[in-house]
Amino acid sequence: MSGKERCLIYGGGGFIGSHLAEKLLDSGYSVTIFDKLNFSGKNISDFADKVNIIEGDFNNEIDLKNSLKDIDHVYHLVSSTLPANSNENPVYDVETNLISSLKLIKECINKKIQKFIFLSSGGTVYGIPEIIPVKENHRTNPICSYGIVKKTIEEYLFMFEKIHGLDYFVFRLSNPYGERQNPLAAQGAIPVFINQAINGQPINIWGNGEVVRDYIYIKDAVKVLADALIKTGRDRVFNLSSGTGYSLNQIIEIIEGVSGMDLNVIYKEGRNVDVPVSILDNTLVKETFDWNPQTEIESGIKHTYKYLLKHNV
Repeated sequence: MSGKERCLIYGGGGFIGSHLAEKLLDSGYSVTIFDKLNFSGKNISDFADKVNIIEGDFNNEIDLKNSLKDIDHVYHLVSSTLPANSNENPVYDVETNLISSLKLIKECINKKIQKFIFLSSGGTVYGIPEIIPVKENHRTNPICSYGIVKKTIEEYLFMFEKIHGLDYFVFRLSNPYGERQNPLAAQGAIPVFINQAINGQPINIWGNGEVVRDYIYIKDAVKVLADALIKTGRDRVFNLSSGTGYSLNQIIEIIEGVSGMDLNVIYKEGRNVDVPVSILDNTLVKETFDWNPQTEIESGIKHTYKYLLKHNV
């Protein structure tokens, strides 16, 4: 790559964004991180002096417009809701995620951004899969507002590409995990379980533990996100996943093996927003990006366990 192309990551101070920023820096890009006012800089502390930092409000058009000055590429990783709580207030979900995303896309077109990369949700846009593993052309019938909004943003990107020539990629991410993921959050079974194990706390599982998910180690995922800046092609939407499913009970077994602990698991009544099985077919992303996930789940969980042991919360 010649020169230093400038990347802006909305949500760059978070778990995914911080790993992406680090990867882009390693790849020779100039990186700007946009995150909320007074966000914790913990995730980027090791390289904060190498990035530009903008604190602002994703729902403020002026902040968005100002942040895009002298930017070549944009990553949109922001979401104000989670799959589990988005149905509680769909109007808020639309106002803070869909509307704000449309304003951002409009500004990117005005600023002639070279590439727009949107992080969608492989676990929610398809709804309850009819065929496993799920290919990108599977029907999309999301059962939560979070998935509906993500899919709608995808559709608008398609429209803006046709009308304005916006160059974009959508990545339907499976379940990322790894270092820096918040173990106290309501999302992310692996770090939550590990943290509870380290602190001798019981682990609560909704349902019988046979819910199956496709987990991808974060460093494997951000390699594709970074490489997307230099790729072109007809396909715009990609599943980004390991392509292998594990039940929550299997995750518990792996954590027990890594930690040497016997975990106290409490099973609770299942939730109707939880898709029983979600495994994404990653054939297209592997072929397009000449990529394979390098980290086996046992190894990834071991890395995560060691990190959380060192940064116990």
